[in-house]
Amino acid sequence: MVILIPIAISLIPGFIALLLISRKSFTLWLIALLGGGGWLVALMLRLPILSLLTQSPYYILIASLMAGVFEECIRFLILRLGIISKFSLRGFTSLGLGWGLTEALLIYAVPVYVSSMIFNYYGLLDLLPGALERNSAIIIHLSLTLLMSLRIGSIKLLILAVILHSLINYLAVSSLILLGNVWYVEGIIALISLSIFIPILHLRLKQHQ
Repeated sequence: MVILIPIAISLIPGFIALLLISRKSFTLWLIALLGGGGWLVALMLRLPILSLLTQSPYYILIASLMAGVFEECIRFLILRLGIISKFSLRGFTSLGLGWGLTEALLIYAVPVYVSSMIFNYYGLLDLLPGALERNSAIIIHLSLTLLMSLRIGSIKLLILAVILHSLINYLAVSSLILLGNVWYVEGIIALISLSIFIPILHLRLKQHQ
């Protein structure tokens, strides 16, 4: 089935990375699930508020800000659990990958599969941009997790993570509206994800040495 190709593209790279990091460690897989649970809790907490603001002319801005605030605050709290710090870099990486993979599964893979079964009109090119974007989003979640792990409990890093998360979300939606070309937008998101991942990873590896 053609539909399985973009779904695989959205999930397999992140899952392979998680497999290489977690290996046979039950605790690291548990940390990844904890990351997924964190994303889900953040979503559930903000949905009731967003449902009241759907008619607001500032909905995109508000939704972007709330995603940043709720997700990063939950991530901030989870990172303070000693079980994650015990595994240092591998623990933080598992948390970030689990967070991003859960979002990819529930926001992209499951809805795409269900919609294709009902409507059966999606082509590969229709779904490919979203699949690639999920990989960029996973990198962003990993980056923000590593960023806050530089100094656990730092309010300054929490604020920076909220700003980055909210700004990236807003840029993604607003550039799609302005440019109208989904491929341009996905290219921009990919560049942004790499531009924050590389320096944050460098800092984290330097600290890990």
